[in-house]
Amino acid sequence: MIPHALRLTSRLTLSLVAATLPLAAQDTPRPRPAAPLDTSAIVAAARWTGERYVGSRTVLAFDLSRPLDPGQRLALIVGTTDVSAAVQVRGQRAEYAPAALRLPAGESEAVAYVVAADGSWREAGRAPLRVRTRAGFDRASATPSVDLTSAGQLDQYVAEGAPPPDRRTYQDLTMRLALGNTVARDGWEVAFQSNAVGVTDKTQRLRWSERQDRAPSLDLADYRLQLSRGPVRAAVGNVSVGANRYLLSGFGSRGASAAVQLHRAVAIDAAAVNGTNVVGWDNVFGLAESDHRLVSTALNVELIPSRPGAVHMDVTALDGSILPRTGFTQGAVTDAERSRGYGVQVSMSDAAQRLRFAGGVTQSRFRNPADPLLAGDTTIVAVRSEARSARFGELGIQVLRERRLTDSLRVSLAATVRHERVDPLYRSVGAFVQGDQQQDGGDLTGTFGPLSVQGAITRSRDNLADVPSILTTRTRRRSLTLAAPLSGLLGLSSRPWLPVATFGWEGTGQAGDGIPVNSDFAATHVPDQFSRVRNTSLTWSSRASTSPTGGTSRSRTTVRWGERADFRARVPAVSLGLTGIPRLTPSLEGSVERQDNLEAGTQQRTSRVGSIVQAQLTRALALSGNLAHTWTFDPFANRRTRNLEVQGELSQGFTLYRRVDGGTQGRVFVRYARTRAAFFPVIPDPSLVPQLMWTINAGSSFRLF
Repeated sequence: MIPHALRLTSRLTLSLVAATLPLAAQDTPRPRPAAPLDTSAIVAAARWTGERYVGSRTVLAFDLSRPLDPGQRLALIVGTTDVSAAVQVRGQRAEYAPAALRLPAGESEAVAYVVAADGSWREAGRAPLRVRTRAGFDRASATPSVDLTSAGQLDQYVAEGAPPPDRRTYQDLTMRLALGNTVARDGWEVAFQSNAVGVTDKTQRLRWSERQDRAPSLDLADYRLQLSRGPVRAAVGNVSVGANRYLLSGFGSRGASAAVQLHRAVAIDAAAVNGTNVVGWDNVFGLAESDHRLVSTALNVELIPSRPGAVHMDVTALDGSILPRTGFTQGAVTDAERSRGYGVQVSMSDAAQRLRFAGGVTQSRFRNPADPLLAGDTTIVAVRSEARSARFGELGIQVLRERRLTDSLRVSLAATVRHERVDPLYRSVGAFVQGDQQQDGGDLTGTFGPLSVQGAITRSRDNLADVPSILTTRTRRRSLTLAAPLSGLLGLSSRPWLPVATFGWEGTGQAGDGIPVNSDFAATHVPDQFSRVRNTSLTWSSRASTSPTGGTSRSRTTVRWGERADFRARVPAVSLGLTGIPRLTPSLEGSVERQDNLEAGTQQRTSRVGSIVQAQLTRALALSGNLAHTWTFDPFANRRTRNLEVQGELSQGFTLYRRVDGGTQGRVFVRYARTRAAFFPVIPDPSLVPQLMWTINAGSSFRLF
């Protein structure tokens, strides 16, 4: 009897000590579990599931494994709030009805404790708690913002005789309104975002090129409303559709799109968008005109669902027509167009990503509908509807991957080959593709210890239909790039005074297949030339107090049909930057460019010296400026020029108001720019005087919230 009493006393003592220690280490009397629950301890099981959201007035109920002993009570912590005083216990059921205080919105936890008569706490159970907002959503967020920007000119000086500026002084104001909102409930999610822009200067308004003086001062730039639930997604507004490089590739406009994930390996996308990008409050959905619309569908399939990306295939179909209209920022003469087509693309890779393949075939039928605005009263031959194809293929192989040759030398090597062909007269209204082109090539990249190597070869030709009256041009390009730190090449440890050396070479040859028949081409019109460019540079590490960079670029173009018809250019350059100076970053650069015309025996020279300084005077006050002096000699014009450019800017940032996250910043600036150009002809001309111009600009930016 005595040993049993000792064991019981010991257990009770250890339990009380363990339960008291965590309480003593905190300012608040929030309990923590003291010891593993034994078979006689009370267990509280929540009657709700933590996977679903509940209302803020939902009654929280627990089932107790047995009734409370005399002197015991049940405590409940919801989130960070102790609501024990409102807990009602009836037999083996405990309930908390949030009357005066709502349940905390969002994700939290409810923890039940059994409080003994001596005041000790023991955890009885806990359960995750998800509570809807007061508006009834599982989660909701809204992020509005308002930005005000002013940019103007305080004064301007132009040289005598120069055209006067349209506005010598002005101050333009731009306002950007943005709203982002997301709400969700029971698996449904609605996301909305929009941007509107207001401008005081009418020539800067969004639809100025389209409506001129009738363009609204405050216009809708873009918006997007998206609804999703599980595997289903639908959106209206500004959407981007298409992933086929020849048919429909990232076409962004206003319209509607939808996607359904039928299976983890099968998905379907569909979209209908306006033929050109639109802005403004009218044509909200972008689908007002059937003749100016692109409709597409796409089927995406993972042929090996257990390893996404192993074999992926997508099939795209497009039916589109566009009217002779341009986007809101363009001004051009266009034609009505219509195309229908389909394309198949496949991508494959092994599990180790050593072997990759991507390829596809696309066919598009294109035609130009009759356009009386372009034809006028002229009789023209109608364009015949033709189906044309395009294809591509790319194969990449990782030959070596970090292969260790010696203890200190590792080698990597990768090769890629490419093929692309676009038939003559190929056209799709959903993608910009240059037809009548075939390109074949490949590249090789590798690392040999510290040395990086990259080489590429490309061959291309046009006039794939071999039309006799059209010039056929063949182009070939070859390039090689080497880069390595000299410390690694010399087998030394990292030295900041040893630079990184880079060498690059590129050669481009272009030649025609002879003079086309029944054409106005002459022998001198047929290209037959070869250009080569060499670049070398040395760059020192920025960890030193100075960071100099030096290099030279040499290029030469040989035109084979002319005697000594060669052009050569040399550009040695050097730059020097200083680091380690608190709040100051100065740099100096200089270059001398020489262009030689070997056939004419002349040389053009351009020398330049420049400096850039950035200084952070205080945490919010910044000063920046640059100076550039350029000398040129042009023997063709028989004159020399000297240009001097000076620019400086002072900007001050400030806090508009303070919030929990530190507040929002505003900034004002003043900028001065001065340009002086002097001309010195070989024969002095007193009428030529230096041309001087300077401007003083000022502006500001404010984010209200």
